Amino acid sequence: MYTLRRRRIGCWTAVATVVLATVGLMRWWTAPIDIPRPQRPPEPADNPYDVYRSLAAYTAQIFRNDPMLSYAEQELFPSRYNLRLDRPELTGYLLRRMSPVRREYRRYLRKPCVVIMEYTPVWQFPELAEFRRWASIEALDIALAAQEEDYARAVENYRTVLLLAEQIRTQGNMLHHLVGSAMQAVVNRRMSEILPLLPVAPCEQLVAAVREWEKYRVPPEQAIAVERAALLSLLHDLYAGKVDAMRVVAENRALMRWNPRWLNLRRAAHELNTYLQQVETELSRPIVHQKQLEPPRHPVVRLLMPIYEGLALSTAEATTRIRLLGCAAAVRAYRLKHGSYPRSLSDAGVADLDKDPFTGGNFVYKPAEKGFLLYSVGKDGKDDGGWLMAERARGEGDISLLPFMGRPRGAGGEPEKGEPVWLK
Repeated sequence: MYTLRRRRIGCWTAVATVVLATVGLMRWWTAPIDIPRPQRPPEPADNPYDVYRSLAAYTAQIFRNDPMLSYAEQELFPSRYNLRLDRPELTGYLLRRMSPVRREYRRYLRKPCVVIMEYTPVWQFPELAEFRRWASIEALDIALAAQEEDYARAVENYRTVLLLAEQIRTQGNMLHHLVGSAMQAVVNRRMSEILPLLPVAPCEQLVAAVREWEKYRVPPEQAIAVERAALLSLLHDLYAGKVDAMRVVAENRALMRWNPRWLNLRRAAHELNTYLQQVETELSRPIVHQKQLEPPRHPVVRLLMPIYEGLALSTAEATTRIRLLGCAAAVRAYRLKHGSYPRSLSDAGVADLDKDPFTGGNFVYKPAEKGFLLYSVGKDGKDDGGWLMAERARGEGDISLLPFMGRPRGAGGEPEKGEPVWLK
């Protein structure tokens, strides 16, 4: 009898232990996220981004309502990489219509600016398309100014886009950074094409513009910090069962079978936070020193995780070409003054710009009688003697001022390389 009683007590104790352990496990598994919900940084007084959004909305409106303006844009920009100057009547019309907008955003270029956004998946950025349009129009005027030999205007247009692109990146997400790189790439190409025409004074103005841009440059890791804050906020909303957050994971039926609280979102938040902090650290390093990180295991984090490699490469390429242009302008100014090329970029007075984002070292500079080579060794960290990487394939090769596009994707064959570009 005593033994039976002890057995019953033992059984009930075991059952109670299992129940308590199960309840404890359930409470731990469904516990709320213990990382505080991130808040947006305070906006500066008279935030220029608010003005830029209004100007972008106005730009979209006039292009919608003016068929002549839309026609001019189609004719003058036949492709992403090309523009035309053989239609002066269309060029003049487009620049006249855009003149008030261009004047207005120039007033705010040196004021503190913060992207206006909320950490919610439904927030839209229609202004970004117009920012890219502004950069194309500035590039058009750079080419026109060079044709008219008004090189100071060309440099000022270039400086405008460099500074504007950094403003629209400040406290912005990956999309803002990618758009900023695209804006800079458009004007950098035009400025690089007219570099052989520049006299001494515009070359020196160009170096000054690049140095000013360096003061305002927003590093790509800031975009990851914003993505991390936005995704942590999304996880908080998902735990609370908010509809907009639920829609983000709605396509994954395996996840949507469960109430969000059963997805162990506390663990997801910690994995996401740790992983993206590591990404920020990696992006602060030169490209060739960045490590491939082990992706998070939590299925929700895998679903939400941004692909940051494209951000790192596009930002590094844009930064490289801007610095290369500043260095090349200094070398050209030196030759025009002294009749020969400097022995080094330090002798040209641009040691501060001689920083390769891909390696963390210096650019390759090789002067010769016929000109000079100036390039970055690119993402593989290997000096290919100036033979250029094909932009479409993003294969091996160096990076110079002007991009070498290579064969269209899907054309087959080994990735080709462009011939070295000799500058003067």
